[in-house]
Amino acid sequence: MPNRNVDPVEDLLARKPLQLDLKSAREKILGSNVAITGAAGSIGSELCRQVLDCGVRSLLCIDQNETGIFYLQSELTRADPDQKLIFRVADASDGSLMRRLFRTHSPEVIFHAAAYKHVPLMEHNTCAAVKNNVFGLLNILEAAQETCCETFVLISSDKAVNPVSVMGATKRIGELIVAARMQNDLRCISVRFGNVLFSRGSVLETLRQQLCANQPLTVTHPEAFRFFMTGDEAASLLLQAFVAGEPGDILVLETGEPRRILDLVKAFIRSMGKDEQQVPIKFTGLREGEKLTEELFYTEEQIISTRFPNVKRARSKIVNSDLPDLLEELNNATQGREMEAVHAAMRKIVPEYSSPPNSIYRTA
Repeated sequence: MPNRNVDPVEDLLARKPLQLDLKSAREKILGSNVAITGAAGSIGSELCRQVLDCGVRSLLCIDQNETGIFYLQSELTRADPDQKLIFRVADASDGSLMRRLFRTHSPEVIFHAAAYKHVPLMEHNTCAAVKNNVFGLLNILEAAQETCCETFVLISSDKAVNPVSVMGATKRIGELIVAARMQNDLRCISVRFGNVLFSRGSVLETLRQQLCANQPLTVTHPEAFRFFMTGDEAASLLLQAFVAGEPGDILVLETGEPRRILDLVKAFIRSMGKDEQQVPIKFTGLREGEKLTEELFYTEEQIISTRFPNVKRARSKIVNSDLPDLLEELNNATQGREMEAVHAAMRKIVPEYSSPPNSIYRTA
């Protein structure tokens, strides 16, 4: 039977949740105009809550999910009706619209969390992933540059390291785009980290639905490992990275050793008051674009400490003078929906990108 003295979140993480000091983040962001894309998502919404606690002048919340923005607006305005909050249902990849919004609301800090993130789904929607995660990012960056924004933070992923998926490759391209902006007045940084517990579409959300329906719990592989953190940890560490980042930085959030998904599932069963021996688990095999284990760093990256223990700087020589031409090649292939050419262009930009046997990109 489950141990009622064990904290469920601590059991899920196999560690104590981090208690993070955000004093420096509050001091740096206090009185600023802030914009968050993907604001209605799991990470974006928690970031909205913590940014508001830092005493910003205004917060522009952008998401194309109308229902998500509705609920976010209801929550945030109820919690603090005196804050200057702006909610816009908008596609963050619409460059002209973003320019108008940024000219109107003058954000000095932008957190870009909007992205397509579901790995197996994006294997069959390659062009959508590239348009949103790569060229949507470029549109936002250009709009930020034109409207005199001071800091731009891209939310990246551990799947950007030696990617085997479309999603991971697009995130790595995003890191390279941001790193190439280090000479501009706009301070651009990327922040790379792993999975967030109970985020929308996450493994725990799926398991909860299966458990409530008395179905076997599905796990891809008994030896699959992932890095996990809570939404609160992710947002707080993002704010610390915002403080620590230098132009062109790739910052990595570390919260300990990777967790075996099977062990996470057993801890989840216990957290739901069930006996793990009585709940069937079905192994389904790795899905398209998935790895057994993820990595936080490339082998050639130098790991450098920052003033924050859980925020590391990944330093390497990223020099690609051909990047603008390669991005144009990728854009042309994407517009023409030429799958072989799209993947070839991505491999030119990210030589480490290699699709495993369980990846298929027959569809656009």
